[in-house]
Amino acid sequence: MIGRLLALALLFSSATLVGQTSPVPAAVKPFPAGLGGTLVFQSDLRAPDNPDSRSHIFSIDLASGSIRQLSSGRNHHDMSPRWSPDGRRIAFKSSRSGNWDIYVMNADGTNVVRVTDSPANDHDPVWMPDGQSVVISSDRDSREDLYRVWLADRRVERLTRHTVGRAIMPSVSPDGRSITYAAQTLQRLQFWEFQIHVLDLATGKIRALDQTGGTCWPTWSPDGRLIANVSLANEPTSIQIRNADGTHSRALAADPKLWAYYPDFSKDGKLIALSVSPQHHEGEDWDLAIVPADGSRPLQKLTTGPGNDRAPDWRP
Repeated sequence: MIGRLLALALLFSSATLVGQTSPVPAAVKPFPAGLGGTLVFQSDLRAPDNPDSRSHIFSIDLASGSIRQLSSGRNHHDMSPRWSPDGRRIAFKSSRSGNWDIYVMNADGTNVVRVTDSPANDHDPVWMPDGQSVVISSDRDSREDLYRVWLADRRVERLTRHTVGRAIMPSVSPDGRSITYAAQTLQRLQFWEFQIHVLDLATGKIRALDQTGGTCWPTWSPDGRLIANVSLANEPTSIQIRNADGTHSRALAADPKLWAYYPDFSKDGKLIALSVSPQHHEGEDWDLAIVPADGSRPLQKLTTGPGNDRAPDWRP
């Protein structure tokens, strides 16, 4: 009798494990009503198949709060996901090759294709509007500069040459003519401070949107008239919105107790998705949130619980 009970217990245990699904980040309850669209993001939620809290890629349906895992693996990170202009593919960086390279996969996580194979480290992929190439940051020739990589033939074009600092975190304008990014320069003789820059692809000319205290993680509004970025002038950080020429800067109303990072406009320009955390660098607990771009309402969290949920990107 004991033997039969033990056998049944083992069978039940085995069936449970076989049918077990990996946990995903938790959506807040009740989930905010009246939203639409899909965000892709990264999270380092610890799970049985991810015991070391590697970052992987997830999506969240904003109509329902349903979260889906798109990438996995216990020995590598998948980070910085960005939707293609047609919403059918996702570019991301991964350490699965032993260093950081750029990959592209289908929207459901299938058909992962490696795009770069340099021995250097490649980061921050963003799509050009035609979907034929991505802009990345890479340390292949310098501390870090911007490059354009064509998907069809893997051709690479260097876009910036910052010999004194790093050029990172690119965002391509909706018309594909300009790239905004964060870079360290010798302006004000404080080269460790990142400032937002704008590169004109046709002329190669670069202008800085100077801001005392430093700025990073820029992103364009859908109409190309505004740039949102992280302001590092005070702690905790906040989201800053200004005209594309750097004028008429304003701080976006947010929770003064939370650090705010990784802004991304909704496709109608009315909302900004971001990540917030009570701490930065130590004791982090990043969650996804949204806030109206006009600052008319306080931010609302989208995720909660364990795991750092970062770098949201709104599906076209």
